[in-house]
Amino acid sequence: MWRSRSLFTAVAVAALVAACGGDGDDGAVNPQPPPPTYVKISAANQDAVARASVASIGAFLGVPVINESASPALAKTAQAGATSAPGRHGGLTHLALRAFHVASGQATAAPTGMARPLAQLPPEIVPCMVSGTLTLILDDKDNSKTLTVGDTVSISFSQCDDGDGKVNGGMALTIATLSLTTTAEDMTGSVTFQSLDIVNGQFSYLVNGGAAFRFTVTLKPDGEELFASFTVASGGLSVTKRAVIAGGLSDSFSYRAGYTVSERDFSATAQGVPSSEIFTASGDFGSQSLGGDLTLSTITPFKSVYTDPNGDIFPTEGQLLVSGGDGTKLRLTATPTVQVLMETSDDSDDAWEYSKTVTWDWLLP
Repeated sequence: MWRSRSLFTAVAVAALVAACGGDGDDGAVNPQPPPPTYVKISAANQDAVARASVASIGAFLGVPVINESASPALAKTAQAGATSAPGRHGGLTHLALRAFHVASGQATAAPTGMARPLAQLPPEIVPCMVSGTLTLILDDKDNSKTLTVGDTVSISFSQCDDGDGKVNGGMALTIATLSLTTTAEDMTGSVTFQSLDIVNGQFSYLVNGGAAFRFTVTLKPDGEELFASFTVASGGLSVTKRAVIAGGLSDSFSYRAGYTVSERDFSATAQGVPSSEIFTASGDFGSQSLGGDLTLSTITPFKSVYTDPNGDIFPTEGQLLVSGGDGTKLRLTATPTVQVLMETSDDSDDAWEYSKTVTWDWLLP
């Protein structure tokens, strides 16, 4: 998403819990949060509310770009028509898919040294591309010697650096449904994060908790489409964002059960066809810096079109509503000029008392 596109996707693939077998809905990692206390939105805190709301989504979508096919099973077919597709499948989804393909023994587009034969079910230590290691474990419930429904794959990271930042901690992914064809993959299940700590030059996140997921990869005539959605489990999920660069935002977010983020990435493989990203967010989260909760709802999905894979491309359409206490609300609308119209209502009526235009650079600290 945005300038680095896709974090939760890279976060999930950056660390499958060493405490393997975690059910994303068991609530074991995070204690149940207290009842919500909603923040009253006003002219005094509208800037902080806007930045915290966008940052809460960015925790799922803001990780470095990985220029590889998310689906090794489809990579060979895709190469036939490939051009210079951005390949924005980074983060949680990409890591989870790579872990899936390693564990299932399929041909993989993962970095050299990451793939290993399926039969090696005991813990396996794998060197990362730059430095550090990861440990892979497949819990083969049906002893089928392949990754099937009900199995769990886990990865723990120790100073693992594949060139896009250091990762520590872990993640466990359990498969609920799985469908594989020559042109499409569809997988659902649960994922649990345990002290997953990822740091690079732009951001630093610490993740704990669980979520349900769905990943689909579809090979189309003009490119590859990756869809990922995450819905926070009953036990909740927490993310601590720490500023790495000057002016960056530091905050701790507590996501309540049902908080959902979805992202659809299209990587073009045909000349003249742009790549794009569409994302949505909805549900309740708490911000430590604001001292309370907010509710997000996507009115119109945000969409970015990538004509330059190396450029900082931001959404040019989309609208997000942020609701607070006592009927107060804030609305963020992406504009074709790559800016954001911010409007605030500090009471329970439908009038917007304050409005101003801000840049994505300001909004994405």
